[in-house]
Amino acid sequence: MRTASFLVVLVLLAGLATAQTLIPIPPFNTTYSSTMTRGMYCLVPIDFTVVGLRVPDEAKNGKQNVCLYQHTSAPPAWTATVPLTPIFSKFGEPSANIIPCSFPYKKGEYLIVLGACGDAVQLRNSYSASSAFPTTIFGAATTLYRCGTQNNITTLAPPHPIWSEAASICRVEVYVASATITGSGTGAPGTTLTFLLSAAADGGLPYQLGSSLGNGPIPIDARKLELSVDSLLTLSVLGLAPAVFQNYAGVLDAQGAGKAALHIPNLPALKGIRIYTAFVTLLGTAPSGVASISNTFLFTIQ
Repeated sequence: MRTASFLVVLVLLAGLATAQTLIPIPPFNTTYSSTMTRGMYCLVPIDFTVVGLRVPDEAKNGKQNVCLYQHTSAPPAWTATVPLTPIFSKFGEPSANIIPCSFPYKKGEYLIVLGACGDAVQLRNSYSASSAFPTTIFGAATTLYRCGTQNNITTLAPPHPIWSEAASICRVEVYVASATITGSGTGAPGTTLTFLLSAAADGGLPYQLGSSLGNGPIPIDARKLELSVDSLLTLSVLGLAPAVFQNYAGVLDAQGAGKAALHIPNLPALKGIRIYTAFVTLLGTAPSGVASISNTFLFTIQ
């Protein structure tokens, strides 16, 4: 196990963020210009974390707007609507950029996303020709469908009235990570932060956790780990302070779950320091020996 962990350290320090896998979406067909916002939704077939969003900008507007929602059922068929408050929104972002975020979804929930390029005056939605598009998320099958609101999301106060319709799906790029990390604790000096690790597809694989003072990112082949190469990362990954970094290396159980902890030293001078934590799972046959890369959990010592 220590050998595997050390190999990961070598990869990180050699310069080989959350790993971003794009959910396949249907091909572009046409641009719909209006003051209304369209999008897509699907039943979540497997646990994952949404780590990035981007609206295709075929009209070359230059600015993108997105709203991400989490719900227990599909939006109702138009003309009925359901009032939903976004768990994440971003407006006026450069359309060339993937907008970073970190929101876990559980199997059986519904992922709903609206996105368009443009501004408060006019929006441009990227339409496909498909009304139902079979896709997969980390090998698990689901289907994308069209949804929308009769409003401009850049000016609409939540909750947003969302509907569904058997018509052209509005394309939004959704990037996901199969491994997730969540943390709990007060974050105060002298206390313990507990991390829960989950990678449902990686049951029984070794994992390596790391903490750093920044979110990098560090490229790993075509993927990225949102940690920085700094002294804290080296200390946590090499296991040089086991009293502080507990179970930072180990093996996930058969369900792909694990648990680790960071014991914050009882030093008031640490207050205000921001710490980023993420993990990778290891598999010799995977690209760069890394099967999955988690989202990054951020906390501030209080």
